[in-house]
Amino acid sequence: MDKREKTIAQGPFSDLERQVKKAGFRLLSTPIESISKPLPTPILEVPQAIESEEAVFAEAMDGVKRAAWRHPPPEIPPLAAPVPSHDPESEERRLMEAAMEGIPAMTVLDHPEYIEGWIGVAGKRFLPNLRNGLYSIQGQIDLHGLTQEEARRTVEEFVVHMSRFRSCCVKIIHGRGMNSPNDRAVLKESLQRWLSMRRMSRHVVAYASAPLKDGGVGAVYVLLRRL
Repeated sequence: MDKREKTIAQGPFSDLERQVKKAGFRLLSTPIESISKPLPTPILEVPQAIESEEAVFAEAMDGVKRAAWRHPPPEIPPLAAPVPSHDPESEERRLMEAAMEGIPAMTVLDHPEYIEGWIGVAGKRFLPNLRNGLYSIQGQIDLHGLTQEEARRTVEEFVVHMSRFRSCCVKIIHGRGMNSPNDRAVLKESLQRWLSMRRMSRHVVAYASAPLKDGGVGAVYVLLRRL
């Protein structure tokens, strides 16, 4: 028995064999040389170089064939030409150029912002003279700088006051909304609705945008009746 085997025999496991036999088990005899024999060194594989995305895609698509259409693809209709947005300034320039060239067709009726209306069947008979400014103006108000609610009260008081004494024609300057968001004439749109409301419509005969010489589409003539 060499020195190493003697050390093992006198160590803490010296009574192991007797205890195992007592428990009914049997130990396999393993040479000491095999215990101390070093484990084999694992062989590490060197990873291959990472392929490019194009190479991976080409490899994945290898053997893939293009499928044919069962039906011809539908034709895409050509895009419609964009509708030009309305430009009030360009319209004014067009009307001015027409006036300078002496084109007789230039009237306020040609303007895209022109408005008119009447209350009752009889009111329509007065529109031609009202459009041409053949009625004398007995009063006017200017709504510039007023809020929508302030403008509504002002128009209502003015219409009721002017029609209290006699039938007459008045002018209401509402502007064109050039300084409003999106160049929207909010007061002008609201004015048409106010003149048709029950409280004011009983005083109104007809209304129409003023002639170009007297404010054009920035003002409206209103023909009133006396109650």
